[in-house]
Amino acid sequence: MPLITNLIDDKSPLIFYDSTWVPGNSAGDPYEDQYYLGTFTINNVTNGTASFSFNGTGVWIYGAKRNNHNTYTVQLDGATYGPYNGYYPTQEFLQVLFNRSGLTQGMHSLTLTNTGTNGTYADIDLIVWQSEVGGGTQELVTETVQDTDPRFQYQDAVWSSPPDAIFYSNGTGHYTEAYPASVTLTFTVSEMVTLFGATSTSSGPYTVQLDGGNVSTYNGTAFLPFYGVTLFHADNLGTGQHSLTIRNDPATAGQQLCIDYALVSSLAK
Repeated sequence: MPLITNLIDDKSPLIFYDSTWVPGNSAGDPYEDQYYLGTFTINNVTNGTASFSFNGTGVWIYGAKRNNHNTYTVQLDGATYGPYNGYYPTQEFLQVLFNRSGLTQGMHSLTLTNTGTNGTYADIDLIVWQSEVGGGTQELVTETVQDTDPRFQYQDAVWSSPPDAIFYSNGTGHYTEAYPASVTLTFTVSEMVTLFGATSTSSGPYTVQLDGGNVSTYNGTAFLPFYGVTLFHADNLGTGQHSLTIRNDPATAGQQLCIDYALVSSLAK
């Protein structure tokens, strides 16, 4: 059956960092440009955690191994692995910090914990995971749905074009500061949907509901403006019509939700 590979950068809201993690930056680290897309998220507090859930059969966490890094553990589906050693006498980037494959297709949860002491570091650069879809050797066909497509239905009065739309895919986007402003994407596929948007210091929490199921909450707040950020992903949806509702859920007045585009995928017949 087809195996799809997904990647999210460290700045995706799909990764849940506790309050002890901070974004790496060039002012404090001259090696920032050695990380994927020039960003990383870092922790130097013992027992600081970062968590991620995925639907799939394998997962890879990438980060750096450096002379100011130390030990960390990873908990996957309740089992603890490690401690692993993130120390290296020089600077090594895009290193696999943890990998497990051959998992049963389904939902899995992992947590990376910095177990180092005395202010030593652990960082996350990106996460990759794989998922089985469909059956046989069918090809996955993906369509881009721009934010202006009528399959996106907005509360018109409270959504508008962002002032930085030039940085969005196709030069268009929608954003809102209103609560509880929402947008619903209705689409017909058999396999997968990924939603992309922008995050920044003005972004805040938002909720996502797929096909009337459980509501998930994410936080889009970032230390700089970022574009093309994965805001939501789901696969193995099943054939038929689906609906994805995204709602602005700001923690403070004026926080934004910014929508760019979606990718929807089906298996070729």
